[in-house]
Amino acid sequence: MEIKEEKRGKVKIVGLRGRLDANSSQRVEKQLLALINEGEDRLVLDFSELTYMSSLGLRVLMMVAKNIKKVNGKLALAGLNDHIYEIFKIAQFTSIFSIYPSCNEAVTHCVD
Repeated sequence: MEIKEEKRGKVKIVGLRGRLDANSSQRVEKQLLALINEGEDRLVLDFSELTYMSSLGLRVLMMVAKNIKKVNGKLALAGLNDHIYEIFKIAQFTSIFSIYPSCNEAVTHCVD
């Protein structure tokens, strides 16, 4: 799992590359929660290079969403491939998360 961070104005973009599973979920969760604790309250998770997500990855997202809500922040997801989007639909996460085709659209959502 490779994690890239980029700042666009007030929005922190976190790009995940590879697999979000049992081997990587704890590290990803720790890094995302640390960003929130450091004051980042507008996050875009760029999944355009994410190839796989397990149920542990979904749990990480729920933890991040819960913590971003505590600070009245915004969270958006971008670039989900068809397979990962299908997992979100089955888990009924499409109604919980703001999901956008591109990073630019997700950033715009977080700025509004």
